[in-house]
Amino acid sequence: MKIFTYIKNNSSRISRKNFKILGGIPLWKHLIYNVNSFSEVFIDTDSQEVIDECNRDEMLMGVTAYSRSQKFIDMENDLKNKLSPALLMTKNFLSKFVDDENEVIVLTHVTSPFLKIETILDAITFLGKGYDAVHSVTSKQDFAWLNSFDYPINFNPSVVQRTQDLEKIYFSNGAFFIFTKKTFLENNNRFGKKNYLYEINDVEGIEIDTLNDLDFAKIVYKGVKNGNN
Repeated sequence: MKIFTYIKNNSSRISRKNFKILGGIPLWKHLIYNVNSFSEVFIDTDSQEVIDECNRDEMLMGVTAYSRSQKFIDMENDLKNKLSPALLMTKNFLSKFVDDENEVIVLTHVTSPFLKIETILDAITFLGKGYDAVHSVTSKQDFAWLNSFDYPINFNPSVVQRTQDLEKIYFSNGAFFIFTKKTFLENNNRFGKKNYLYEINDVEGIEIDTLNDLDFAKIVYKGVKNGNN
């Protein structure tokens, strides 16, 4: 198993999001600390600070942090380009660091600071159960609309249904995508031909994209990380 992630020096919605302090340390270190002792970890980054910390911090020893290709940085900075270079960066990582096409790859994001290694290891088992890719999700079993009241998703507005009878709506949270090098190259995607949606709990599913997310994560940290839950 190899774990791969990418860390940006700056972010559009929260300035230097990955370096915001959560529980006394930068956000990006939480997940890397959690997984570093279980697997080889690789970080594609445009941040010299991340590279320096991986060489200096004893808890990050063994992590391979390498400089992002300028062509990927240019893609991210091109205002006319609406697509992320994520797939290209993943392909670049696989080409450079993964020889065995059947090795399990866990693509994760440091914006999920509460993700547990035990959850990742359990999710990996589904690759041996007929699935060629596994993706983390959270779910909501409630009345849902798409865009407006005219487009109900999972219920009939002309009758009153019990929420427990509604179909679940699954939401991608980006905590992890699990696949092999072979699956990725065959599909040129983090998804395969048969994907398993692995549901994680609301705490592990916290993904920090906005300042509200960060504020909420700080509250959760006090309970979960300090044992006050």
